This record gives sequence, C-alpha cells and structure tokens, in this order.
Amino acid sequence: MDTIVLRPGEIADMAYWPIEGYIRTFREYKPEEDREKLEQKTIDISLPGKVWLPATSFMNRTPVDYYLEVEKGSSFVGIGYSSFIAMGQAIPEVRMLANRVIAAAEADWHIKMDICRVFNKDGYLAFRQYFCEQVEQFISQKHIASFMGTTPENLSRIRREGGFTGVQFVPWLI
Repeated sequence: MDTIVLRPGEIADMAYWPIEGYIRTFREYKPEEDREKLEQKTIDISLPGKVWLPATSFMNRTPVDYYLEVEKGSSFVGIGYSSFIAMGQAIPEVRMLANRVIAAAEADWHIKMDICRVFNKDGYLAFRQYFCEQVEQFISQKHIASFMGTTPENLSRIRREGGFTGVQFVPWLI
C-alpha cells in the first residue's frame, strides 16, 4: 500500500533519498464545484538517485500545501531535520552540500515543469528522456498522466499514436 508521509499543513521533518521505487508529490482538488469527490494532481515524481527535499518547509520550518506519498514497494533513506542540524554544526561542509542539493532540486523542478507544459507526443517524449523509458515499468500510468496534466486514456492514445509501445505499464500499476 502507498504510504502518505507528509500532509498539507505539516512541516517536513525529513529529506528522502529513494533507493528503489518512487516518491510522489500531489495536491487534491475538486474538478468541478458541484462534485464532492476530490481528485489528485501529481506535481512531482522523485526517482532513485536524487534527494527529495521539501526545501522551504524543511529549512524554514513552514507547512507544506501538498501530500508526499511513498509508493508501494519503494524504499528510501531518510535524514531528519534534527540530525541534519547536528551534522551541520559538527561538519560545516554539510550546509554547503545542502545548498548544492537544494540548487539541483530546484533545477530539476524547472525541467519537470517544462515537461508538464507540453501536452502531446513531444511532451511525453521529453518525459521519457528525462525519467528514462524504463520508468513506465514501475510508475503508475495514472500518476504519469496526472503529472502531465492528462487522463490515463489520453496518455494511452499519445503513447499509441507516438509509437511509444515498446515498454508496457505493469498491469497492477494501471
């Protein structure tokens, strides 16, 4: 089962380093005013090899306005805020490293947002190039579609029409 580790209004007390699987950030919204059911919009996907750090909340101790979810089967290493502060006091280089991690995360964020703005074959190609095409083997099709601002059905059409059929989504993830 997916595990929500951070909710709107909470202060991030952990930075995450995914080892396996992925971490998803999303917001909930009402698609239409007369609907009661909330929908989810994926706003970030963090893969192994990159730190997921809610920088503003973590560093400035301010609440977030999104959910952070560790997906089923994922594993990660976490570093808590108090551990980070203690290391920063003992080893000044830790703060410099943190600044580099934050700068890299911000640059990645801008690249990801550029990908989300292109809602067609070219956008999907950019998504696959950035995340690598194997990402489809472990990220849910509905999460990719939500991240790209479309529906799973439209994503399937884009994949089919664009010739992106070599890698299949894992059935239990659809």
